[in-house]
Amino acid sequence: MDGAPKYIICDALSRFFPPEWKDIYFRRFSRPSSHNIHTYECPLCGKQFTHEDIDQLQGDHVWPYSLFGETAWDNYQLICGGCNAAKGNRIEKDLRSVLGSGEFRSNVGSYLKIKVEQGVIDEDQIIRQLVKAAGAAK
Repeated sequence: MDGAPKYIICDALSRFFPPEWKDIYFRRFSRPSSHNIHTYECPLCGKQFTHEDIDQLQGDHVWPYSLFGETAWDNYQLICGGCNAAKGNRIEKDLRSVLGSGEFRSNVGSYLKIKVEQGVIDEDQIIRQLVKAAGAAK
């Protein structure tokens, strides 16, 4: 039941999520309150929202789009507007420190080099620079 809605088309490379996902996500992940009114809790700040407040919630890329996060159901979360504005394209500090390490860049460079050798991607100036920078990160 938690999989992507099969009847709504989503382009993984699109910047925006399908607008219908907001209501579907809310309904799947909201819980009844003590007054039997379904509420959704922002996963970042914990604020509660009823369906009447759905316009205050925004679909968000867990892994930011600007950092190559796909527009896909498993990279989607519903968060309040305040949290979305504060989050921007940042990811958690611990994760950023791991991803910014030389080992990660080296792994990405090796992966890109293999994909060029396999003919999956074409080697261009950007790919050459990424592979070269990754080699320097070792």
